[in-house]
Amino acid sequence: AGRRLLVLGSMCAMVLSTGMLTVALSNPGHGFAAPLAVISTVSFVASFGIGLGPIPWLLPAEVFGMDERAGASGFAASSNWLANFAAAQMFLPLSTALGGLTFLPFGGVLVVALVLTAIYMPETRGKSLEQIRAEMRS
Repeated sequence: AGRRLLVLGSMCAMVLSTGMLTVALSNPGHGFAAPLAVISTVSFVASFGIGLGPIPWLLPAEVFGMDERAGASGFAASSNWLANFAAAQMFLPLSTALGGLTFLPFGGVLVVALVLTAIYMPETRGKSLEQIRAEMRS
């Protein structure tokens, strides 16, 4: 499968996992809640690991020329860490305010990212830099 498909599939599975985790956390004490929380968490981490985790680190090397690559990779890495920091800082206040619905805002961000990725991310597998750039321009 191509990188685009991996990222989109990964994001879809992460949205589904976030929804399942929300159901589990919103129903404490039910027999299904604990197993569903475990399954959804493992599913989220596995889905992240096959797509959204590694691809952003690889993509700048495939869509930028040699003269732009270092800056683009640095920007991508900095953006990634800044987003991680923001998510970590928001978690406890969201958890306090939303309880079992804590992961809904994160799921919403994933849905927006999924739509934007589907619209703007080109497939890079088996394509030259010139082909990728032509596709991004159109």
